[in-house]
Amino acid sequence: MEQTKRKTMKRIAAGVFFLALLAAFVLRASYVLIPPRLDYGAVWNMYLREPENSDDILFFGSSMAYCDVVPAVIYEETGLTSFVAAGPRQTYTLTYYAVREALKTQRPSVVFLEVTGMLFDRYTDSTTSNVAYMPYFSLNRLGATIYGAEPEKRFGFLFPLYNYHDRFDDPTVLFRPRADEKVDPLAGFTFLTTVTPQSGRTERKVDVSEEDFQRNVEYLHRIQDLCAREGIRLILFQVPSCNYIPETWMARIREAAGPDAEILDLNASFDDVGLSMDTDFYDGFHCNALGAEKVSRTLSAYLTEHCAIRPRAADPALWAWRAEEFAGRLAELRRAAGLDSAGEHQV
Repeated sequence: MEQTKRKTMKRIAAGVFFLALLAAFVLRASYVLIPPRLDYGAVWNMYLREPENSDDILFFGSSMAYCDVVPAVIYEETGLTSFVAAGPRQTYTLTYYAVREALKTQRPSVVFLEVTGMLFDRYTDSTTSNVAYMPYFSLNRLGATIYGAEPEKRFGFLFPLYNYHDRFDDPTVLFRPRADEKVDPLAGFTFLTTVTPQSGRTERKVDVSEEDFQRNVEYLHRIQDLCAREGIRLILFQVPSCNYIPETWMARIREAAGPDAEILDLNASFDDVGLSMDTDFYDGFHCNALGAEKVSRTLSAYLTEHCAIRPRAADPALWAWRAEEFAGRLAELRRAAGLDSAGEHQV
């Protein structure tokens, strides 16, 4: 009888051990098989390697944020540290959960929220990028999956191995570090090198449904409430672009945000940013790195004039490295574009 019990216990222990190994394998495989993400937003692995509570400012929103905001420039101009925690075509539903997740490791004085997401449909073609890279064991990822992802995609976000099992062709991948397990030299900024001359400026077409716009309004209010509870100053902003949000929609955004909302509309002062239509744009929506430097200097001037933020004790070596990294890439881009250090065409 006693021997039978011992055998049964051994079988149970062996079964539990096997299930534990299987679970460990599935979790590890689910993590390492997702392709590394080093730019174009949703760079969560690199964001989580920021020194805890070291960023004075966080930027959220869509590609209009991570293509146009250079933390290294802001640091050089103001001494303030920042990270662009935006995502590609990120809806405000997903942005809400991204802000909540980001605040688990950072306590910024200011959050900048880019407004383009107010005009996105409920779902965009970038849901996978924005959800799949969020930390796996996170209630915010679960919330983003349930409330911000298409129903047909939810199973793959809950069980990532379902989405990425076909990449498992080399078992050694389980033991190698990911390429994005590192500190981001550009702090969430995506360095665009393409120079596309623009012929002029036009209003963009907006076809968001009223239902989706009101959903975005709801999540804007949730972000506002979250920042208010955390004692964080929230600034809504629009970057300058050639294909810009019509004023009728900006008026609706201002109304939705409320009379006390702080809104920085750099499209309304486009000429003051000093952008060149010949050299500073990647396309009609986004600046390239040449234009992003100018946008970031304008943001720095706004911060200096309107935001009395005491810089935290930043790691000077880290930010000197980031400033040097950006400056080196920018100098190379200028040479390739035939520009001098002031951004003028060389003769």
